[in-house]
Amino acid sequence: MAKQKGIIPIVGTLGGFNFYYLKGKPIVRVAGGGFNGKAIKTKASMQRVRENGSEFGHCSRVNKIFRQALHPFFAGYTFSHFHSRLMTLFTRIKTLDTTSARGARRVGIGVDTVIGVRVLCDFEYTPDCRPQTVLPFPFSMDWGTYTLSISDVDVAQIPFISGATHVVV
Repeated sequence: MAKQKGIIPIVGTLGGFNFYYLKGKPIVRVAGGGFNGKAIKTKASMQRVRENGSEFGHCSRVNKIFRQALHPFFAGYTFSHFHSRLMTLFTRIKTLDTTSARGARRVGIGVDTVIGVRVLCDFEYTPDCRPQTVLPFPFSMDWGTYTLSISDVDVAQIPFISGATHVVV
């Protein structure tokens, strides 16, 4: 690869050459290569790219619907990288679909497996808001019945939301 020299480094494509920065240094090379939309849609060698794109799009749609379903519970709160973390979750669950061909694997079929259910249940939805930090007293969770048991509650230790006047249990 050629390096650019001069007072003004160029970025972009000019006269069949690509000018760009690589690790902070201005570089130039002959334009072309790589792949484009037409190649992805038509070339046999791009079959795997089409399959991955199809599955990624499916996971993205599942992610959107899932986040919309959770919205009433998380309204007013923001969690860093929530979308990308869910994408990782749904991509992992999608790979558990062993009945469908590559490019057609689905999250719904993956979550029908024992491992898929476990992965979904073990996902940490609010990693920055762990119950141990919010509930400063002993508690236990019975995952079979989805029952939360709290003991030795000291109301003075509960960090109520500013402006709250009542608590309902």
